[in-house]
Amino acid sequence: MQWQLCIRLIVISLIGCLTLPTQAATRTYTLYITAGSLTVNGNGGATLSAWGYTQVAGTPTFPGPTLTANEGDSVTITVINNHNINHNFKIQGVTTDTTAIAPGANRVYSFTASTAGTYLYYDTLNNNINREMGLYGMLWVGPADGSAKAWTNGPAYSFQRLWVVGDMDKPRWNDVAGSGGSVSTSVYKPNYFIFNGKGGFDAMNDTATTIDGGVGQTALVRIINGGQFSYSLHFHGNHIQVLTLNGVRQTSPYKQLDVINIPPLGTADVLYPLNQLGEYVMHVHTAQMETANGVYLNGTVTMIHMH
Repeated sequence: MQWQLCIRLIVISLIGCLTLPTQAATRTYTLYITAGSLTVNGNGGATLSAWGYTQVAGTPTFPGPTLTANEGDSVTITVINNHNINHNFKIQGVTTDTTAIAPGANRVYSFTASTAGTYLYYDTLNNNINREMGLYGMLWVGPADGSAKAWTNGPAYSFQRLWVVGDMDKPRWNDVAGSGGSVSTSVYKPNYFIFNGKGGFDAMNDTATTIDGGVGQTALVRIINGGQFSYSLHFHGNHIQVLTLNGVRQTSPYKQLDVINIPPLGTADVLYPLNQLGEYVMHVHTAQMETANGVYLNGTVTMIHMH
């Protein structure tokens, strides 16, 4: 009996050491397209007519809801058009169906999340007007095992931040399109620069936007640009390590920069090591884009807190 007990204990021990394969999940999302408004608070702020996505029929959010998956997951997204003009839905680098969704109709998009990374979803119709009005958001895909790594066996991070930048031309685009008028797309002079759906005064105090951590930690910052201008983001306090750029995974040793340019519809994944105590700023290297209707510092800006 003693030898049987020993064998049983050995078997239990071996089973405990086995690593079982991660089971792929099924992710289901519903996005409603509808009209709403975006309010930029503080000096220079205003309420802009906007169109956006929401996961519950009602008021849209800006940017659109964050969608997430892990490698191998089956993803189904139902997009329902509750607006009064045609829209569509595309995930850059993932889906190719750009069929129009008529008012009151819906369309279903299904795919397998195959590659970890950061992706932009948006409306491609209406000569960029639909996107400019706020119809864009982020999908990010993590490694199959759900670990805090940029991809399977990739660089590790302590926490992550999701940054979505964009721009709006209130008098020539938003006011006109929001009232059902015809936008002259030959002139685009944005006067609002939106960071995670906020102006800079709010973004500098938004804990979901600021990089806030202890010395020795590392932040993974996922960035997408839903706007029509390029954004040269300048990190103070340290250099970033560029992991992916516009969907292309970079090779180690990763390039170190303190400014990274994100073009329209561009994406990037970067690591920001927190290496010294202090308060530092992250801003954009174009003065106009740091403003709300010309008022500095209410545009693309946030804070880095190392403690």
